[in-house]
Amino acid sequence: MALIRLFATACSFLVTTAVAGDALREWYAAPIDEWPAAITADGHAPLALSPLTPIGSLATKQQIKLGEKLFNDPILSRDNTVSCASCHVKSLSFQDGLRSAKGVREQIGNRNTPAIFGIDHWQSFFWDGRAQTATEQALKPIENPIEMDLPLEETLKRLNTSTDYKAAFDEAYGKEHITSAMLAMALVAFERTIPPPDSKYQRFIALAQEAPKKAQAMLSESQLEGLHLFRTKAKCMTCHEGALLSDNDFHVTGFHRYGLSFEDLGRSEFTQNVQDIGKFRTPSLLGVSKTSPWMHNGLFVQFRPMIEQYNAGGFRPKPNRKNAMDPHYPKTTPLIQPLNLSDDEINALVAFLNIL
Repeated sequence: MALIRLFATACSFLVTTAVAGDALREWYAAPIDEWPAAITADGHAPLALSPLTPIGSLATKQQIKLGEKLFNDPILSRDNTVSCASCHVKSLSFQDGLRSAKGVREQIGNRNTPAIFGIDHWQSFFWDGRAQTATEQALKPIENPIEMDLPLEETLKRLNTSTDYKAAFDEAYGKEHITSAMLAMALVAFERTIPPPDSKYQRFIALAQEAPKKAQAMLSESQLEGLHLFRTKAKCMTCHEGALLSDNDFHVTGFHRYGLSFEDLGRSEFTQNVQDIGKFRTPSLLGVSKTSPWMHNGLFVQFRPMIEQYNAGGFRPKPNRKNAMDPHYPKTTPLIQPLNLSDDEINALVAFLNIL
């Protein structure tokens, strides 16, 4: 048994669909720290896969209840038509299923709505990371002119003239006068209660902590093979690692359309650093089968075309005549490399993504 596991670790790059199902099952029936070594494009050892569990919250029931009411109340938008829940729909894993978010007056944004869960596991928020904390993030959509379009001063005026909200904030925070800090804290108190998407993967990886043999039996042959490819040949854990299935980092994936219509400069709009042009935060893959469309611009709606793009080495746009000499033209990250996955391997990877 030990020799088999050692061989699996040393040669995992070569292990593809040719490996017998029995061998994969034996490897993944072992404790997680004895699984074949994960492979990444830059050689770093990624955070091991693990269940996403909530971080303890000190919020009271009254604060959570208040936050949920605010989250669902269009009073936070200029024309009282849009709430936080308009873009973060509970039945859609707190995403909206649209290519780009829709705000007041039917305005369409230029970015896809991220799902909400595990907020304490993130080190930044939004595709460009312009908010460093959940409480900072909570207020930005309210003031955004194409989302809720309500200046914070007006928001607080509305809440402070509401008898119901003044009473609710008094009960939750012991203060009748509502401040922006209290508003943000209440919203975050509720958002912290949003669990990760319930999925076969979450149940599998949780069980794998205690009973790996039982856990691997939960997966079909194709799902197990997809898990192995995700960890090895497909190098997905280069960026999608740990409990969050994200490295909390920013990368140029090539979909910035720099110098063209629908250009999106990504993180550089926040940092004002030209080295960040075209960079976007790595999204979590948890619940990915329920949060289509994907990417910051909602470009993909099916797994296979997306995987095929990465399999070919990613999208690497080239400067046109207009910006041929532009020293700031963003280059796609070298972490995305041709993978040489076969059709059967792509199918297996799709099968695994479908259980995340």
